[in-house]
Amino acid sequence: MPIMSINATGSDMVSVGSSREQKARQAGTAMYGSIHNQNMAPRLENDHSTYVYGSERISTHRYSHCSTISSVRRTFCLVALFDLCFCFILWVIYTQLTDGNTVWKAFEQQVANYHFETSLFDTVMVAAFRFALIELGYALFRLNHWWLIAISTSLTCIFLIAKVFLFEFSHDGKQENPLSYILLLASFIITWVETWFLDFKVLPTEKKILLKGTHGESSERSNLLQHAEEANRGPDEERDRYYSPAGSDDESDVERYRSIPSTRTHSRKDQEYLKLAKDTMEMLWELVNEKGWSTEKKSEDDVVKSAYIKKLKRKIYKLECVLDIGAQELWEETIEHVNESPSWNPTLLEAKTLLVVDEKTDLSYNIAAEAAGGLVSARDFINLRHWGERDQTFFIAVNGASFSEMPPQKKYVRGESGPGGMVFNRIAGEPNKCRLDWYLNTNLRGWIPQAVIDQGLTSVLMDYCKYLRVHIRDLKSRNIS
Repeated sequence: MPIMSINATGSDMVSVGSSREQKARQAGTAMYGSIHNQNMAPRLENDHSTYVYGSERISTHRYSHCSTISSVRRTFCLVALFDLCFCFILWVIYTQLTDGNTVWKAFEQQVANYHFETSLFDTVMVAAFRFALIELGYALFRLNHWWLIAISTSLTCIFLIAKVFLFEFSHDGKQENPLSYILLLASFIITWVETWFLDFKVLPTEKKILLKGTHGESSERSNLLQHAEEANRGPDEERDRYYSPAGSDDESDVERYRSIPSTRTHSRKDQEYLKLAKDTMEMLWELVNEKGWSTEKKSEDDVVKSAYIKKLKRKIYKLECVLDIGAQELWEETIEHVNESPSWNPTLLEAKTLLVVDEKTDLSYNIAAEAAGGLVSARDFINLRHWGERDQTFFIAVNGASFSEMPPQKKYVRGESGPGGMVFNRIAGEPNKCRLDWYLNTNLRGWIPQAVIDQGLTSVLMDYCKYLRVHIRDLKSRNIS
């Protein structure tokens, strides 16, 4: 334990106090991180690169102790087994109808007396070759790349093309057997089904699970690196990072939340953001007062409407849902915990705050999951959020923005958000309920038919209501406990 001398100077006392404060912050961060990692359902086991998300347990290391793989990968391996069994059964039936001999006699003619032009036993061997490659590569070694299935499919197609040109469909005066055509076609089709299933189902699905499983998590090594970075921060940066707004006892919760100070000096770009925030707020209120909404879909208390707004030259979607939570509580939850939303909202793969412009405005980055059964691929968005209270109604205005430090990503289509947002309406006589109105104004980009966009966005809005209700129940249960 360090002992302070009575002759210590003022600078020494400040240094010791700063050191103690820094250690206290690091200890608090470590404690919070350990508790957070124990309670979160998606977690990362770093020692063996085994990812756990809900009921899915995925190992990306060939020698991992993990004994199971993802369900979609298991299905893919079963498809390979089905491929082998199906081709073998078709070949057995083919031999019986062709030669009319006993099973063993037919096998002798097809296998022992094999000729490329007269035997189809090689199609079964090719199926066995595909099965062996797939099981070894994607079950045993758990590859996460398409190159192995590409080799398998290419070799199979070369073989089948040669077989079609050289095979004698009628020989020795015997009639053609339709099963010979079926066997070759089945082998060709199943091969491409396996390729499609891996490239469009297995790999993308596992990638999503891994993204969700590691979202918001930090490993033991990253915690140590984080502490090292904190040690190098100056006192001002440290104070900004751990700042917690404190209000007076007589200050309301709403005013306390609004009083978070901005520690940044506004640049010219910040001024542009603030002007955009003001314009977005005004446009949101024009949407609130719009009367020409038509119903797209309705389910109990949830309604999705749409309207073509001439000023925006775009079709806008509006979600109306009644929720068992106060308007102010939901408003604050949406503002403060936006980065945690992917943990309860599967329609989002990632959400993080890029920049805090001022106490009521920030810049966020979101990755939206694919929609409409995969017809609409994943999109990422950079959104400006501005919140406040107007006409005794809480709101969060949202609009698309640019951020130089987050350029478009190669693996995602960069979507565009127009002026819109959320309005949290109080319900008279029911303080523990509110009506959420979400005005969704987005351009998904790409060549997507309007019917697919309508289906995709309508489904996203309805699913959001379902997930939000579950999240609200979880919030209430945590508050009670």
